Amino acid sequence: MKWIEIITLRSPARVNTQFVDELLEELRQSDSPKDLAEIKIYHHSVLETDLSIHIYWKSEPGAQAKSPLGLRVYSALKNLGLMNHSVWIETAALEFPGNSEISSRRSEVHHVHQ
Repeated sequence: MKWIEIITLRSPARVNTQFVDELLEELRQSDSPKDLAEIKIYHHSVLETDLSIHIYWKSEPGAQAKSPLGLRVYSALKNLGLMNHSVWIETAALEFPGNSEISSRRSEVHHVHQ
């Protein structure tokens, strides 16, 4: 089963990207949980004060709850502004394998973060 933890920060000031990068590096160096698939960071397209961290998981049904990893990220960011932490379970997906531009971009992203 695929599921995602979404941790969203709305900060009163521009988000310190160096702090976020250091947090990610710390997570990369720690032991990864066995069901962890990947972590992606998003910045709002207009608001420089909004940040969203998506933690992707693959696990057996019944294990979908806020993870220790997600709670750790939440705790590290909570003093920076308003926070939201939620868990979403994938119920459907559409894949477009013929779109080579998106596929090649995904490959590049995965290589950069390994």
